[in-house]
Amino acid sequence: RVDLPTEVARTTIVPALPDFMAAHPELELEVSSTDRQVDLVQEGFDCVLRLGSIRDETLIARPLGRLRMVNAASPAYLARYGVPRSLEDLQRQEHRAIHFSTMLAARPYGWEYPDGDGYATLQLPGALHVNSAQTYEAAALAGLGLIQAPLLGIGRYLESGALVEIIPDFRRRALAVSLVVAHRSNLSRRVRAFMKWIENVLTPYLE
Repeated sequence: RVDLPTEVARTTIVPALPDFMAAHPELELEVSSTDRQVDLVQEGFDCVLRLGSIRDETLIARPLGRLRMVNAASPAYLARYGVPRSLEDLQRQEHRAIHFSTMLAARPYGWEYPDGDGYATLQLPGALHVNSAQTYEAAALAGLGLIQAPLLGIGRYLESGALVEIIPDFRRRALAVSLVVAHRSNLSRRVRAFMKWIENVLTPYLE
């Protein structure tokens, strides 16, 4: 039983699954796909693929790398508000962000950008707050605001022109990707094989 972020599952892992299943015909998979942080022990997961920092020190995490982030908006949105060339333009042109957090009641993450040796956050207005990566992308495609999303998820929209990258010098920090298990000593060979396969599938997309 495994859990995967929705967009990573849809765009990358599931399309590659036929090769893994053909190599392991005896294996049965239960795949959960969600953008919330599941409880490995209580929900009985063998491993999960997690984006972002790992705050639970009782879990065993294998860092895989980082996903490059992209700032983007739809052509229709940019035609209405203008194409920002700087952070100052985001406020001067009254741009609006689509807010994302895994819990709707939580404070939105804000618009993150590099600042010296670290990163800072700019609070942009926005009337829409979502908790799903797919809804986040759909809202951007509908022209509802700016987003900061992994290139892995929205690359096809950038290639087709459905979304346009903006202010590339001010991207959000790359998103950490880790495989997480509750206990390393209890991993079966099948789980280890699946984890190694996921690592190989994701490697081309990681920094």
